[in-house]
Amino acid sequence: MSRGDEGAAGNAAVRTSGRAGERGAGRPAGIPGGRRRVAFFGLAWVSVAFIAASAAPSPIYVLFQAAWHVDSWLLGLAFSIYAFTLLLALLTVGSLSDHLGRRPVLIGAVLAELAALALLLVATDITHVLIARALQGFATGVATATVSAALADLSPARNRQLGATVGSVTPLAGLAVGSLASGLIIQTVDTPIPVVFTALLGVLAVALVFVLAAPETIARRPVAARSLAPRLHVPAGSRPAFLASSFLNVGVWLTTSLVLGLLPQIDRDVFGIRSGIANGGIIALLTGVGAVSVVLSRRFSARQSALVSAIALVAGAAVEAAAIVTLDVGLFSTGAAIAGVGAGVGFSGYIRLVIQTAQPDDRAGVFSAMYVVSYLTFGLPVIVAGIVMPVFGTAPVAVAFCALTIAASAIGFVVIDRYTRSLAGGGRS
Repeated sequence: MSRGDEGAAGNAAVRTSGRAGERGAGRPAGIPGGRRRVAFFGLAWVSVAFIAASAAPSPIYVLFQAAWHVDSWLLGLAFSIYAFTLLLALLTVGSLSDHLGRRPVLIGAVLAELAALALLLVATDITHVLIARALQGFATGVATATVSAALADLSPARNRQLGATVGSVTPLAGLAVGSLASGLIIQTVDTPIPVVFTALLGVLAVALVFVLAAPETIARRPVAARSLAPRLHVPAGSRPAFLASSFLNVGVWLTTSLVLGLLPQIDRDVFGIRSGIANGGIIALLTGVGAVSVVLSRRFSARQSALVSAIALVAGAAVEAAAIVTLDVGLFSTGAAIAGVGAGVGFSGYIRLVIQTAQPDDRAGVFSAMYVVSYLTFGLPVIVAGIVMPVFGTAPVAVAFCALTIAASAIGFVVIDRYTRSLAGGGRS
């Protein structure tokens, strides 16, 4: 993207958000700088805590399966039900904080998350796990959109992209921390399940303290009951950027879904590995590299982000497919690391490109729509994979995942490239 492209994109963002920027910025402007910084850090903690809590059960599923003799499809359901109740939350109450305020909505989300973790702590059969994961998904959906919007609200005037950058880092960091910590505990503690969920209850209790201490960042306005009907609403000014970047985002979450959703089966059926630390370590590798990549790419233009992301996603998926065919777990880990670069840069670019076009009191709704695309891609393919794996086998299905990632990533770059060129009137990149 040339400087002319960047200028056109920036001007478009200013035109789109300028009118409501004043309307939505009045409340944050009155917050003292020190309190704003503490609140920003606290909400980043909240974001990491929620996603870490969502990732931690992944390495534990094999323990549930061994203890309760659970069928594999039920474990797939436990993974996917989280994603779909999260989607339900985004579709119904994802924009609720634009009306009621960030704090009350976040307080409710944290309390629901604490209840879900308590149920996982005392679970005695798979039904308890399914109920807890459903509640956890809904709570995370509410929190995800709300925290992302609050971070954007609290971004300093001199660095408006800070909220989007941190909002991109924290989900990936949470996935890395949750999965790796859970895997390590499984390998080193005799009774890992109570240790994992007790620790997470403590982490979320700290998150509740941060939310209670945080200032409100928007003015409350009426909310009609009909606004809670399931719907997606992307304001007209944000739609071109949203549509242009969603294709690449599908590639990002396909590669994430492969590792988080199918890795236990791939390790067991393809590589012959049964290890919580192996599962958690590879997940942490992909998401940890992704989090670092977000920080390193924060000054990339939209086109630069799309190019780097597409190349890394395609290369990572190709290496992962080769590893599956050759039964090489080390090569698969390398592919996951490469794909992590694409996931981090692509997801960060997606958020930065779209959210700069959103008015402040539309932010939670726009984040909800973006996360709907993300989590549909995250959850639905795992369900389909669970259905077809008994017919085709684990390795062919995993390779098909990689092929879909390559196709979506390539298409995504072409679409974003055309969009950014159109902003500059067809100027050279």
